[in-house]
Amino acid sequence: MIRFFFKCSILISVLLFGILIGMQQVGVQMDHMKGTEGNKALEWKVDDNGAVEAEVLGKQITSHDIEEKQKQLEDVEAFNLFSKLGSLLSSLIKDILTLFMEIIGTILTKILYFLFS
Repeated sequence: MIRFFFKCSILISVLLFGILIGMQQVGVQMDHMKGTEGNKALEWKVDDNGAVEAEVLGKQITSHDIEEKQKQLEDVEAFNLFSKLGSLLSSLIKDILTLFMEIIGTILTKILYFLFS
């Protein structure tokens, strides 16, 4: 029995180690395919005057570009139908579950009061 346990432990350890090596190799190969094996995905610098320069996957982005994109996102997200529907649905489900829990609590209270009185 001890030999079986020892053999299984060694086998599981070898397989786990192989999985970890495989995951590391997949990460390296994905970076190689993207062309970012020597670069970091995100780098940024702040100048003395406060301007921010960022580099995302080798593309230069300035703070002016970021501000423009933020304004575009604010304009686009002014009214999002699916966001509104999602928030309404979540509040509806929350209210229904709260009511359901209150009903169950009331029923259990009455049952316990009946049993122990």
